[in-house]
Amino acid sequence: GLGKTTFAKSIYHDERVKNHFGLKAWYCVSEPYDALRITKGLIQEIDSQDVHNNLNQLQVKLKEKLKGKKFLIVLDDVWNDNYNEWDDLRNLFVQGDVGSKIIVTTRKERVALMMGNEQISMDNLSIEASWSLFKRHAFENMDPMGHPELEEVGKQVAAKCKGLPLALK
Repeated sequence: GLGKTTFAKSIYHDERVKNHFGLKAWYCVSEPYDALRITKGLIQEIDSQDVHNNLNQLQVKLKEKLKGKKFLIVLDDVWNDNYNEWDDLRNLFVQGDVGSKIIVTTRKERVALMMGNEQISMDNLSIEASWSLFKRHAFENMDPMGHPELEEVGKQVAAKCKGLPLALK
């Protein structure tokens, strides 16, 4: 609810990003971890074709698709923190061109540490920022100052959202 996926989507769909990468793919990993499902999903994202269920053949195919290309891969909502499983998958991406990027969204700090490189940590919003976001969505075209009885209730509701942007929205 902090906006990790929303933030990644805004990067993924940005016009400059579209022009910078020759190939892009987005895959929602979630649970449980399954290398076959992830590999198959990425291949289908890249060229929309039906693929078979042989993990080795799929991995070879994915390597071929990425070889020499500058790509952006988003792995959204990663929970698995087993280093060996991710290291096997990470080896599929080494054939890409210089400047290729992989964005991983996760709630687990262990996953972020395992993935290495740069991290962006997102925290809950402050009380002031929470009220501002809630007010923008709750009052839309109304002036909250004209409704002091609603403002007090709104501030209570915003506080119960505990700084989570998705809940506040």
